[in-house]
Amino acid sequence: MKIFIVGNSIASISAVREIRKWDTKSSINVISKEALEPGMPYYSPVVLPYYIEGTLSKENLFSIRDDFYRYMNVNLKLGERAIKVDAKNKVLMTDKSEYKYDKLLIASGASPRLPGIPGERNKRVYVLRTYEDAEKIKSDDSKEVVIIGGGPVGVESALALLRFKKRITIIEIAPYILSTVFSRRVAEMIERQLIENGIEILKEEKPIEISGNPVKSVKTNKRKIKCSSVIIGVGVVPNVDFVSGVLKFGPRGGILVDDKMRTSEPDIYAAGDCIELRSVIDDSIRPFPVWANAMETGRVAGANIVGKNVNYEGGIRVNSLTVFDKVYFSIGDVYDEEKLRKEIKGDGVIELYYFERNRLIGAEIVGDVKYAGLIKSVIRRKVKINIDKFNGFRDLIGMTAPSSKPVKIFEQSLL
Repeated sequence: MKIFIVGNSIASISAVREIRKWDTKSSINVISKEALEPGMPYYSPVVLPYYIEGTLSKENLFSIRDDFYRYMNVNLKLGERAIKVDAKNKVLMTDKSEYKYDKLLIASGASPRLPGIPGERNKRVYVLRTYEDAEKIKSDDSKEVVIIGGGPVGVESALALLRFKKRITIIEIAPYILSTVFSRRVAEMIERQLIENGIEILKEEKPIEISGNPVKSVKTNKRKIKCSSVIIGVGVVPNVDFVSGVLKFGPRGGILVDDKMRTSEPDIYAAGDCIELRSVIDDSIRPFPVWANAMETGRVAGANIVGKNVNYEGGIRVNSLTVFDKVYFSIGDVYDEEKLRKEIKGDGVIELYYFERNRLIGAEIVGDVKYAGLIKSVIRRKVKINIDKFNGFRDLIGMTAPSSKPVKIFEQSLL
């Protein structure tokens, strides 16, 4: 069997590992548009801010080397772009060749979204998604930087650049930063830390123009901000142009997949940031462009490509952010304050739990992330919980520790 994978992301890596777990004979071919250095073909975009900051070396950034592909017997084609898929004849077309496939996995990821304002492609205007992007930002000697977008990319970019004593301004159109990741309450905790360390945050402001080529200023609906470089971080769009008109898309433009990562065409699967799938929280169809979901959907796709029967339990948003010496974690639906039913403080940790009736649908932890997997499992299994008796992740630990006396907080067993 000839298996082709478009993209060299964590979804692709997970799929390769799962395929080789069950099938050592089929050929695996991975095609990636990035032309990286020989011997260093893979990195995780998630850790690029640490590379910019200097706390992560180039050697550690490229965490998977070419020996992985040799060991897995993968034919890796770098610097080659997928341009079209002929699903009827099972042909993948690239800018360099055409390939017949038996099974095709699309793990093409996503690209930064641009706000659509004048000057967004001028010199010294950057995005952060690839190693090349990170190198450009890292080598820029600007002392005044404007970051458009107060989401995870914007905030982590600001934190990375702060150590170089740059004057940093974040422009956020929403009433608070990180609004797609944290509740307003937790986001404002982070905001206070950023401001205390010299980062200016302008909320409810809309950028309308970037002036100068190279950059000299950013104009918003309220003011003009002098700067010599700009970083744009306003979300991502799935890389799916090459299957437009071939596969069915979801409501937000990603490839629509079922619980087995199958697309609308036989023998074509998709995984990672380019897909839309069912939410474990409310069954809505949406993208989940986070590392954990990419890894898991890649694994599920790989298993089903080789004939296994594996279902994905549903997408769930998981995020963690370290701000100086404090870690913030969120999972699931944490946006409706009326659903915040349990708050626990102690030992320097704040736990916030969100419920829909008696089912946990989201959580935020400030100061500790080591029980994130356990919380995720409880949300996914839709366990019914007696909220009055629930005392946070310590109770969840009790349910899994054989030597402990479990508190009767669950209306149905975790096991």
